[in-house]
Amino acid sequence: MKAFYLLLALALPAAPTATAQGLASSTSLKNTPPHSPKTTNELYRAAEEAARRNEPRLALRQLKQAVASGYIKAGSIEENPIFAPLHNQSAWPRLLNQARVRQQQHEATFDPQLLALIKKIHYQDQHYRRIATAAERQYGVDSPQAQAADREQSKLDPQLIRQVDSLIAIHGYPGKRLVGGYQTDVAFFVIQHNPDEKYLPLLTAAAEKGDIRPSELAIFTDRIRARKGEKQIYGSQLGPAVKGKYTLDPIEDEPNVNGRRAAVGLEPLEDYLSKYYNIAYQVPTATHNPNPPELYTQPHTDKSPVEPIGGYEAIYARLQYPAEATPEKHQR
Repeated sequence: MKAFYLLLALALPAAPTATAQGLASSTSLKNTPPHSPKTTNELYRAAEEAARRNEPRLALRQLKQAVASGYIKAGSIEENPIFAPLHNQSAWPRLLNQARVRQQQHEATFDPQLLALIKKIHYQDQHYRRIATAAERQYGVDSPQAQAADREQSKLDPQLIRQVDSLIAIHGYPGKRLVGGYQTDVAFFVIQHNPDEKYLPLLTAAAEKGDIRPSELAIFTDRIRARKGEKQIYGSQLGPAVKGKYTLDPIEDEPNVNGRRAAVGLEPLEDYLSKYYNIAYQVPTATHNPNPPELYTQPHTDKSPVEPIGGYEAIYARLQYPAEATPEKHQR
């Protein structure tokens, strides 16, 4: 099962503290005209669209605004292939420097040893995934090169989840309070790459405190449901590649999927699938599904073999989050 990790790797600001209705309620994306981006997320997406339309000045201006308003890493901008046409613009180096300086200033007040550790974890969590993604673009999604990178990453993932569990046991969830806005997603990345339902209360509480975005909790919820053989809710999960093409895991109440995605800050499903996977998709109506049957795959069920040292229950008992935060609040 695959989810586009580079999209998540964008260090956009965490959403405001979620309420009990957080994932089901509307967000500023819902009421903001598409021609007038306001939030960091909207500005970043607008910059991507401008770059695709070959409007480099507009793309750079919107990126500059996004960097100034949120927590966007220079590396995330530089590695985004959509922005490759901007690299020869005179303002490009200044933009990257602006992002680096802003991050350095922000992180100067946090524990340097903890930051160094969380950055190392992030690098190890993403390194072979980036290599795999590059291999997929060059050689194909099921190429031997991509599979080799995936195998290398699979050796690291069990070690990384144990490191994150230890961090949580010692410090609490490593969110903005501990590691700042630029690194608050790192623990989530590792957990979602080792998905287990036992983490859902933790991530629900993290979303309520603003340490992860509602969109991230939505993606994790989809992963858990798909692994249990249930239909996903937000359309974020893809099945394994078949003859060089990814398939989409089935979606509950598919005609209304984009409404649920908008409520948590995710872009329309057809845009997401086209942009990152070159998949042509149309949202079905209540009476007609225009997509070919081979687009969909049956959800698989598997259980993560990773168990934190000492047992997860002992670790969770020491977490600095309220016990009343339950996953049921955000299931729909």
